[in-house]
Amino acid sequence: MFTRKYLKQAKLLKKGVRKFLRYKQDILPDGAFEDIESKLSGFDEAIASKEKETIKKSAKVLTDACEKVMPASSYPSLRENLEVIFVAVIIAVGIRAYFVQPFRIPTGSMQPTLNGIIGYPQEGDFKVPGLVGKAFDKVIEGRTYVDFTIPAGATISAISERTRFKFFTSTIIDFEDSSMEPVKVGVSRKSLLGDANGSDLGLLKRLSIQFYPDGTGGMSSRVGAHSKINEDLRVRGYVDTGDQVLVNKFSYHFRKPKRGEVFVFNTGGITGIPLDNPAQGSQHYIKRLTGVPGDELSIRYGDPALYLDGKPASEEFIRRVWEGKEMGYRGYGFTPPSKTDEWSAGSGNSQRTYLLRDGRYMALGDNSYNSSDSRMWGSVPESNLVGPALMVYWPFEHWGNIP
Repeated sequence: MFTRKYLKQAKLLKKGVRKFLRYKQDILPDGAFEDIESKLSGFDEAIASKEKETIKKSAKVLTDACEKVMPASSYPSLRENLEVIFVAVIIAVGIRAYFVQPFRIPTGSMQPTLNGIIGYPQEGDFKVPGLVGKAFDKVIEGRTYVDFTIPAGATISAISERTRFKFFTSTIIDFEDSSMEPVKVGVSRKSLLGDANGSDLGLLKRLSIQFYPDGTGGMSSRVGAHSKINEDLRVRGYVDTGDQVLVNKFSYHFRKPKRGEVFVFNTGGITGIPLDNPAQGSQHYIKRLTGVPGDELSIRYGDPALYLDGKPASEEFIRRVWEGKEMGYRGYGFTPPSKTDEWSAGSGNSQRTYLLRDGRYMALGDNSYNSSDSRMWGSVPESNLVGPALMVYWPFEHWGNIP
């Protein structure tokens, strides 16, 4: 299951030398490129042998060849510091890749356990705070304030989303009149326009905006039509970021997933889940793990409980959802049958029963009445599991372990 450490290091060295050759090819001395390529081929053979000492000796020959062709640094202390920083970055990337991964909650399907991205439209006497107030709310609550105006008579031609440095998302509103300055809003397009949860600033609803299909099952940024803007349209409010959580990617290598824990999985191969962006491939979802292989789970019409083998599930956090004693929890919602190979013959218009085969897990949102989950698109294959969610690390208002 696990690759030996020295083999992983050897492969990383090979990858680094390949990059070195690609970037330095034009400035290498005559014959140096061919010499390193030759030693790299020998290193490939050493890796194939999987013998530690052979790999170690070949790695020394290869690194010496690379160092020999580059001039010594004029600033050795600077080089040392850069090397330390480089190693630190590599370690951080390695930790992220193999142990812990950050994940942002995009929707409200796990509320109130975890908060998704939520928009709060405002009217009347609402005032956007000053620079200090904005900065404080951003750090503590992950809040972004919105206050812009679309002028009367304007016709929107496109509403597109841009992301910079993988973290900073904004929405651009363009107009048919090219002389009009585009409006830039510092929130996602979904937060501005709206979604099925209604947790947005509501521009889509206010203007009855329509979009053209993009040919891949999604919608393009081009606007097909919208209500006439007879007077200046002011959009005010704020958007709170989704909880940022840390996911333990290492845990499931050593233990089985536990019923009742919050977990993250990728959606690859789950045919009932549409892709937000087909070009990006599968997405990551976060839900409550409510069923493990061998379980028979039932949800009954008009009954908030989740039944395990005919009895109400007793796991603490699953029970908290269906008992509904805490504010925000309303139990598990019944959904009518549709095509799946995981329902027993007992399913019908008043009860649905799910039989989990080997290597299959059930994922349900704590906000059951507003969650797309295993009730709609079936179980999650074991190969899709990423790991259990550990804690919320931002915004600080929600800092702490995940129940």
